[in-house]
Amino acid sequence: MSSNPIQQHYSAADTDPVAQVRRFLDQHGGPLSSADLAGLDQFHSRGLAATRDFISLLDIDAGMRVLDAGSGLGGPARYVAETHGCHVTGVDLTDSFVAVATLLAERTGMGALVDYRVGDLLALDFADASFDVVYTQHVAMNIGQRARLYSEIARVLKPGGVFGFYDVLALEGQPAPHYPVPWSESAAGSFLLTAAETEAALARAGLKTQAWNDVSAESIAWFRQLQLAAPTPQAPGLALVMGARMGQMSANFARSLVENRIQLVMATSVKQ
Repeated sequence: MSSNPIQQHYSAADTDPVAQVRRFLDQHGGPLSSADLAGLDQFHSRGLAATRDFISLLDIDAGMRVLDAGSGLGGPARYVAETHGCHVTGVDLTDSFVAVATLLAERTGMGALVDYRVGDLLALDFADASFDVVYTQHVAMNIGQRARLYSEIARVLKPGGVFGFYDVLALEGQPAPHYPVPWSESAAGSFLLTAAETEAALARAGLKTQAWNDVSAESIAWFRQLQLAAPTPQAPGLALVMGARMGQMSANFARSLVENRIQLVMATSVKQ
């Protein structure tokens, strides 16, 4: 197992993620849509609905080069490629997530428009000004070196390019979230900035904030709907890759939102 604590967290499931997903695909048999896979490959609050809302803020056109930084299980990248007709590259630190994302892209016939690779967002293996758009979803809270993250993102963006994020932020003067949460077992792997700290870090990297939307209320409503919804055994969920611990992590995430310990923000900025 990797010595990197973030990789350890996402690789610590009590099952083999790639084998579990392959088994689900073999059992399913027929073609799969984004909706069929949304419970599995959209690893963030509100799932596919949030991805639709978030991506609509980024003004992506066909022919653009897009980087999904922290691409996880690959669903958002495939959604962008499918709906906007552009090529999307995904980079993630966790080998098994990249393997699952690649497997799902092959199975859904999207392999020509998306590619996934293992990589470090603090040292991206791309030339300067390589991308028109870079985005993250529920990623930055795992990265303590936020200045370096935003500087790397700014470096690979073209001048005038857009960086968007949908991430978890701390609230000024409020307690830490209840652990474990989906991104960390404890405070040791969680690096939450406040809104003011985030905007300041973006500005220092040459990224000028454009849109800033607090979407916490929508996520609270979504978590409540999940509690009321009847279980659907045929639908794949994040427990396939995160194991049985995912239930407690999600509950703590929802509780922390309700108690105003954290907030969820969708934002965009432009490289100056």
